[in-house]
Amino acid sequence: MDRTGQRRKPKIIALVTAGLLLSACGTATQSPSTPATPAAQSDAGQPVRGGNLTVRLAQDPGSLDTVQNSNAGTSYLGHEIFESLVAIDADYQPQPVLAESYKKSDDGLTYTFTLRKGIQFSDGSPLTSADVVASMRYWVEKGSYAGSLKPVLKEITAPEEGTVVFSLKAPFNLVALMASSHGSGIRKAADVAAAGATGIPQDHSIGTGPYKLKSWTAGQEIVLERNDKYKPPAGESSGYAGAKGAYLDTITYKVIADRDAAFNSLQTGLLDISEPSYDQYDQIKQNPNLKIGVEGAANVQYIALNHNSGSIFSKPEARDAMNLLVDKKAIMDSQGVPDLVLPSNGAFATQTNKAMYSEAGKAKWDQHDPEKAKQMFAAAGLRPGQTIRMITTDEFPQFKDALVIIQDSLKKIGINATVESYDFATLIGRKNNQPNSWDVLALMDDANPPVPSYSDNVQGMDNMGYPRDKLAPLLATYNAAKTPEEQKQAIDKIQEFTSENLPTLTLYHARSYVAYNPKVRGYDGWGLEFANAWLAR
Repeated sequence: MDRTGQRRKPKIIALVTAGLLLSACGTATQSPSTPATPAAQSDAGQPVRGGNLTVRLAQDPGSLDTVQNSNAGTSYLGHEIFESLVAIDADYQPQPVLAESYKKSDDGLTYTFTLRKGIQFSDGSPLTSADVVASMRYWVEKGSYAGSLKPVLKEITAPEEGTVVFSLKAPFNLVALMASSHGSGIRKAADVAAAGATGIPQDHSIGTGPYKLKSWTAGQEIVLERNDKYKPPAGESSGYAGAKGAYLDTITYKVIADRDAAFNSLQTGLLDISEPSYDQYDQIKQNPNLKIGVEGAANVQYIALNHNSGSIFSKPEARDAMNLLVDKKAIMDSQGVPDLVLPSNGAFATQTNKAMYSEAGKAKWDQHDPEKAKQMFAAAGLRPGQTIRMITTDEFPQFKDALVIIQDSLKKIGINATVESYDFATLIGRKNNQPNSWDVLALMDDANPPVPSYSDNVQGMDNMGYPRDKLAPLLATYNAAKTPEEQKQAIDKIQEFTSENLPTLTLYHARSYVAYNPKVRGYDGWGLEFANAWLAR
């Protein structure tokens, strides 16, 4: 799967699907000159301008190329610096941002975006249609998120200034994908042209967002400052959409790799905001001097089953056996933080993602019968003494912990299993280059994919032998849906297909959380997005 690197770290950023929007989205009525900041106004007092917010990053992101760089820190910074044509709001629905409006043609093959007037980049140059076209072509060509769009995209053009048109070969839910993608931020065409083998250089990071890059000390800190050229969109601030206050003078991101050092810095006030580990949750929750924000969405913790001929899981009986064997609830409970985990529902997300929620096939995922699993493994032809080879990355302990529990369950029914853990690059190299050398792989995916074709739990991972040719017509039906009812029917069919073929077994859904100083106002944990944050005096 080429997209795996995009999700190397569980993010508080909710990459979620949007509802079915088929008509033009008009502009909201609020004046852009008076940003609405309900999150800020929910705290006592009015927002205060000024001050510096200090935020922990686990590692230096290396670049601000949100298309080619999958580091979580790049995404966090990118949301402050760059804006997209559309972005998700707090209800995970797409809203116009740099676009004033957009319209989808009746045949679903053309999307027309009308740009807001008077938008400037932070260097004072005007936003043009050429900038949008260059940015969007780069997103499609180089971005993992846009990989599912690439096969159906015909062209991106600017027939006149202020208008950008996407022409497709087949219907596709473009707005949902674009609104949810980190890499869809708009840059200057000249900056896009400066991209090299490793992406767009750091010194070509000019955006239209509420903040801009001030300084970058490699391995130590990155400082953003308010963008005085920022022109907020109309509408109330919500999620990544709507008008932003840009109250802070600066945001300083401190690179602190050691989680205990970051935790101590948070408690002593050297940090204002940090993403702690799961095992620090209870301690933080009991600390009256800290607040917690838990994301609404979550990441899917799953095991992929290898469909290639070199694996026992090429047999449907073996896949069904594994589904019967794995005690998903026990694995979820082993994480020890009830507030941060949600039960599995198969391929798709929990009910937080209403546009794609489905209970089709749910009964199969809910099954747990080790004795029947033993019989089905035998029926699949698992030989006495044959070993099931399980692999994962050692960068996230929860993956290995899950495999150890599964290993023990296999042992109880007389089946040998090994667990091998690698650094992330080695893991993906083995998956891609030695497709018959493993049987089970533990990893994670977005619980709320922007479109079904983005999800490993629907598409299966690259080089794992999954029958994508049989899935393709179901995805095409989804993309061609013209009503919410048609879309729901298509989602159910896709979910039924995944339950029959089992590209993965979803174990549970894991939420991320943020801890922050109570002096930070206008912020509740949404996406490490601080464009409305302010500091109480």
